[in-house]
Amino acid sequence: MWQGLGLAVYLICSTAALAADVTDATGRTVTVPEPDQISRVLPAGPPAAVLLEAIAPDLMLGWPGPVSGPARAVLPPIAAALPQVPRLTGREEAADKLAELHPDLILDYGDVTPRYIDLDKTIERKTGIPTLLFDGSMDKIPAVIRTLGSILGREDRAEAVAQVAEALLSLPVSDAHPTVLYARGPTGGLAAAPGTEVTAVFTRLGWTVRAPKGEGTFRPVTVQAIAALDPDWLVFADPAMADVLAHDAGWQGLRAVRDGHAVIAPHLPFGWVEEPPSINRLLGFAWLSGRDPILLAAVSNAILYGRTLTPVERRAVLQGVAAIHP
Repeated sequence: MWQGLGLAVYLICSTAALAADVTDATGRTVTVPEPDQISRVLPAGPPAAVLLEAIAPDLMLGWPGPVSGPARAVLPPIAAALPQVPRLTGREEAADKLAELHPDLILDYGDVTPRYIDLDKTIERKTGIPTLLFDGSMDKIPAVIRTLGSILGREDRAEAVAQVAEALLSLPVSDAHPTVLYARGPTGGLAAAPGTEVTAVFTRLGWTVRAPKGEGTFRPVTVQAIAALDPDWLVFADPAMADVLAHDAGWQGLRAVRDGHAVIAPHLPFGWVEEPPSINRLLGFAWLSGRDPILLAAVSNAILYGRTLTPVERRAVLQGVAAIHP
């Protein structure tokens, strides 16, 4: 059950067990309270928030970033009502803002890089609050879910979600290996770089991500630059791109658009490709491998997010999204 996780949980058993030692993805051994002593968990960033909401929304102190009204409308009431809290993984110093929140545990989830390792060590040193970083790689999703369920005393809930994750990750993919450009923004002006967690869905599918040369996860891109890259598929994060594709002659001249291979990824309550790069990426992987988006939306919202969609809500989530045939 724990194979391939890279983090081990060692429970310290005694007649008055008060804590557990957890070795997280940073290699640190962190002493965390026993499950019945954890009632307030702070997600350090959006990926951790999506993971935590799936397992224990009642323990979550809030969302470390804005959550839109339409997104809250398709979340369970307990998660929809949560306030916005400081984002610890942002560029601004936020450790000093924790005093009023009094978390029992801080959860970080995503890239295991020197920046985030140092950040989590610093937060724990400054606040004295146990801080855990879990590896956000897609192949580790089921094991991380089970680990978090054990830490929080939500083993049954975590097992149900982990089994869904395993089922989606085990889906066969097409032998086709198209090229793709994935872009954010209302006019598709930021292309995601290959080899990042943002584009991990495409990597797992065996697609080749194309982007302009440059630095950083997102790079400015123009229609002319996309024409030169000539990807087989264009995938966009922002629903505003539907209007752009329908009315902009420059975009309509692209081969992917002419071939009907320009699509808008569903984004409610969270993006199916990323935004944030958390367990929501499971849906993008299944959708882009050719699975029925209607079934995915219905099952995922009920199991991953804990709320069954009405027909009207399901249409809002999908906004006309069709099945993909790579």
